[in-house]
Amino acid sequence: MKRTFLGCAFALAALASAVGCGQKLPDGMPKLNPTTIKVIQDGQPLADAMITLQSADGSSKWSSGGTTDATGVATIVTHGQYKGAPTGKYKVSVSKTVGEGTPPPPKPYDAESERVYNEYIASGATYTEFFVVDPKFRLVDTTPLELEVVDGKNDLEVNVGEAVHEEISQEGGVL
Repeated sequence: MKRTFLGCAFALAALASAVGCGQKLPDGMPKLNPTTIKVIQDGQPLADAMITLQSADGSSKWSSGGTTDATGVATIVTHGQYKGAPTGKYKVSVSKTVGEGTPPPPKPYDAESERVYNEYIASGATYTEFFVVDPKFRLVDTTPLELEVVDGKNDLEVNVGEAVHEEISQEGGVL
């Protein structure tokens, strides 16, 4: 029994070293540092907000960001899948939308979905989407939020002030 256990342990160790314990990064991607960002709005954590980090000085071409969880914390990923962010100073944008009413079903693509869609239209149901984060925080060009990611673990926080309630038009702009 002991011999079998040790044999399995050696096999697993060899497999782990062959596969590698860390994530394989694309060519040219710098070392990534574990990074979380907590978003506060109206003194409370903001769930389901999208965060984007852009190099403040243009030194990094790699896009980083994440979405906050129920506690307002986003685990930052780079290039859409690699956990962490490169060291550097970043402009931080934060955006979140909410909907009010009954969301419409998908556009019709067959007879049954067309029937469901037409019933929705006939019901008079409405659905409106709103931005809840102040516009100055939503774009990297206008955000006053800046953070620095350093070597090692980073647990950062940003505050986006008071909630807003700006209706989004059908074309995607603010009404």
